[in-house]
Amino acid sequence: MQKELSEKTELPTKEIELFPNHSDSIVYSDIVTAVRLALPAKDKDLSQIGKNLTVSKFSERENKSLKTNRKLSKQIVFASVVGALKGFGERDLKPFHINHRHIFTELGSEVLKTLEVPDSIDFISNEDKIQILKNAFDYGIRKVYHLEWKLYTSRELY
Repeated sequence: MQKELSEKTELPTKEIELFPNHSDSIVYSDIVTAVRLALPAKDKDLSQIGKNLTVSKFSERENKSLKTNRKLSKQIVFASVVGALKGFGERDLKPFHINHRHIFTELGSEVLKTLEVPDSIDFISNEDKIQILKNAFDYGIRKVYHLEWKLYTSRELY
């Protein structure tokens, strides 16, 4: 069965059960807060795309392509943020502790540079889009694991 990506996913307002095999759940308000922390640095770059659309004279097809790329970029940042929240839950860390909050800003600025995302997503299959989003999710988890190692585990060992 082929999975389809959807822009209009209805999310419950209290909690989102993203991982049915686990009893853990990620609180919706945590996702909103984390995305707000992640997007400001990157949203400036994304907003430049929008400004370029209005200033320059692109064809309608190019306009649509840039808007689609922007949507995928936001989905990638969102997937990395959800992965980071999952990583915080697995490591039993508070995601919004003063020593941890910066990770969301870093995710917003790093994930699109780290993952290989083609310039034009018009020719990417849904399977490839799903794989890109899975990689972004895993990147968020790895980022939290590295943070945990850097702040806590390495000090315990040495």
